[in-house]
Amino acid sequence: MITAETIYQKAKLLDAFALQEVADFLDFVVSKHGIHKLQDEKRKYFPMTAIESPDQKPSFSNQVLSIEEMDVAIEYEASKAK
Repeated sequence: MITAETIYQKAKLLDAFALQEVADFLDFVVSKHGIHKLQDEKRKYFPMTAIESPDQKPSFSNQVLSIEEMDVAIEYEASKAK
C-alpha cells in the first residue's frame, strides 16, 4: 500500500508543470469519488428504477380524467414506491 510519505517523496522529484498535472488529476479523482458518494446517498431515498419502453402505451391514453381521478392515480403510484 502506498503512503502519503511515499507520494510526497515522489512529488518532490517532479517539476512544477508535472505537479500541476498531478494536482488536476487528483482533483478529478476526488470529484468523481464525491459524485459517486452523492449518487449512493440519493439512492437511499430514490432507488433506481427501470426505464419504461418508449413503445409502451400509456395507461390513460384515451381517457379524460378529473382532478380527483388524477389524485387517486398519483396516490396509487406513490404507494407503490413505499
